Amino acid sequence: MAHPQTRTYTSSTGLRASSALNSFGGRYWIVEYGGSMTRPVGGKEVYDHLEDIFERERGRQKGFSGGDLANGAGTTRSSQTTTFTDLRPWLERTGWERTFGGIDRELLKNLTTAPSPVTSHRGLILKESSNRSSDVYSDEWMISSADDERKITALLAAVDMLMDRCEQTARTTSRSLLCWLRSVRPHGCYAKPFTFVGKAASRRKYIRVLKRFVALVFRAYRLPADIRQRRAGIRFKKSQLRLISALWNHEAWTQHDALTEQLWRSMKLSDGADVEVDCDVESTDGEDDCEDGDDSDDQSSVMRADDSETDDMDDEDEESEEEDHNRNEDQSGKTNAMRNSGGGKFPPWIKEVLEFLFGLIMAFCTEEVMDGRPDSTLLVYYSGVLGFSADLTGFLPARSYTSNLAALIYIQRLLFLEYAVPMQDYPHLGISRRPRTNQLARLQNVRQEYLVLGSQSPFEELFSLLAFGRAIAGSETPAFLLKWSDDGQVVSYRDDIAVHMEQFRRLPKVLLVRAEALCELLMYGWKPPCDLVSVKDDMANTTHEFSFVSHPKNGLAEAYLELTLKACTSQADSLSRKGRWNQKAIFEYLKKEEALRENLAGLMLMTCGGQPRSPDLLSIRSQSKALNQ
Repeated sequence: MAHPQTRTYTSSTGLRASSALNSFGGRYWIVEYGGSMTRPVGGKEVYDHLEDIFERERGRQKGFSGGDLANGAGTTRSSQTTTFTDLRPWLERTGWERTFGGIDRELLKNLTTAPSPVTSHRGLILKESSNRSSDVYSDEWMISSADDERKITALLAAVDMLMDRCEQTARTTSRSLLCWLRSVRPHGCYAKPFTFVGKAASRRKYIRVLKRFVALVFRAYRLPADIRQRRAGIRFKKSQLRLISALWNHEAWTQHDALTEQLWRSMKLSDGADVEVDCDVESTDGEDDCEDGDDSDDQSSVMRADDSETDDMDDEDEESEEEDHNRNEDQSGKTNAMRNSGGGKFPPWIKEVLEFLFGLIMAFCTEEVMDGRPDSTLLVYYSGVLGFSADLTGFLPARSYTSNLAALIYIQRLLFLEYAVPMQDYPHLGISRRPRTNQLARLQNVRQEYLVLGSQSPFEELFSLLAFGRAIAGSETPAFLLKWSDDGQVVSYRDDIAVHMEQFRRLPKVLLVRAEALCELLMYGWKPPCDLVSVKDDMANTTHEFSFVSHPKNGLAEAYLELTLKACTSQADSLSRKGRWNQKAIFEYLKKEEALRENLAGLMLMTCGGQPRSPDLLSIRSQSKALNQ
């Protein structure tokens, strides 16, 4: 059979056509373009365009799945614009994308890091070195020296003393003034007064937010001006620079041990020794008439923000109560030694440092808003730094962030109260102590300018943002999502936790076993001779501190004394040692008691049907004063 005859035609545009005869006498054509016999639908240009798009999309999806974080690139890559999947209303309200666009977020985060014993000896790395860095100061500014960190640590210890002073002022302020302090309306006071946070751990966390701001101020001050403005986005006013310089270069730092944190901690317990008693007497010029019933006119979001701003950080702190007690005991000993040596009052240089520190903080609290942009003030700018996500590529949602706003609002209210009606004067700042009359007028002058809605101040912006954040938090994606198995028997969270329904049904029994074991430990193995079936009670007896325990027929009136004897004479975990309280054992005992209450609360929620009043059932209604001695 003869081979088919083939003819080929080629054009100048790259089109190639071949014609051939087959064995049956027919002719067919083969057309090629660019070496390919297939023609893309829509044209090659469309495919080239989509290829680039698909490549970028695969890279983006890889980043979301943790590919960059797994190899360590997540913390070093440049800041990215938050994608459309984030909550746009929250980010549009905060303006963080615009504020921190082109700013070195890693540097800002490190500027706000709380000092530690390690940084006081080795310094703090503000920015990881990069071979691509073109900064002239790259070897100088990337580390905050150990000397600077020690001074900052001492300044932050002074912040504790300053806040003690502010709290003492609040304790001696009348209820009516505290109602006005809490109000954000220009001409109406709040129905309830400003109050302290309920837990010591919350107080420490609130003050720590202020300390991080103070650390930011001084670390930024020590940066070269060009780096501070261009990389960190921080610009100090001349008046602020003068205050920072006066405090940083104060002659107090030449005093012996002035740079040690222990010195400042040992002195804070003697604060207020030189305050005269008569300034505790409040004015009686009709300030108590403030509760006029106008609180119903407030917007509900503002009311909710006000009511809950002191409850956001009521959780456990990193420092245990035992550590706090031991530290306070050491401080008390040093304070007594200072008093015995004639140091009952602060040395003049300490008073000056506290006064300058208070003036510096208030300079930022009262900073004017420029060009209608609240983030032009450093305090609002700092609040945005607190909103950085852990990997520095995004921002926290409102639900995870509003506790920071609550802390800043709480601290500012204490500071502004001290600014308006202090118990002692600040001569270098030109602030006189509170008068015995017309205190409300002084508070109103400050409040109307800085603490009310529409006042164009850092406080007003933070309060408005808190109200907005609380309103929008309900529409955000939940903090975590649970997944059910197809058979409906297993509920899981990611790949970390999986609970079978059979396990869940056994949970009350597990809690009961734990509660019994804890009760055995707390009772030191002792069981009072009491038959629960025959327990007597008198529900009509409303005498203070009466309960079934004190009913004479139950024989339990002095059972707690016998338990105390067993707890103090036990061979293991005795609460008394060599005639003194064993503080370590006592704190361990309190932890066990708290764990018992947690287990009992869980049992109440699971087995009682309705919502139990566990706080009332588990809280102590009375406390022996002798235990505090």
